[in-house]
Amino acid sequence: MAQPSKRQLEKHIQQCAHDSANIVFVNHARERMRLRKINDPMVLETLRKGIIAREPEPDMKAPGLRCVMERYVSGVNVGVVVLVDHPAPDLLVITVMEVTKG
Repeated sequence: MAQPSKRQLEKHIQQCAHDSANIVFVNHARERMRLRKINDPMVLETLRKGIIAREPEPDMKAPGLRCVMERYVSGVNVGVVVLVDHPAPDLLVITVMEVTKG
């Protein structure tokens, strides 16, 4: 099966994120969220309304693609790295960061 386009992945993530049961956070992501003062609602909005600004990359440890969803939320440019095994609805949040443009 051909790899989905960036736009198709973006739509897939946005749709799957509307059901929070599809979203799983790894411990590293939770630690980074605490450290960077980024909360669950900010991450959820980023996944539901954000865009993929960078090219998705294959993950070395698990099947699927690493996608960085980005969105400006509550005064912060939030980046959420999510592992997507398209077409499965599960979204694994790997890390969360503040994205700097420059």
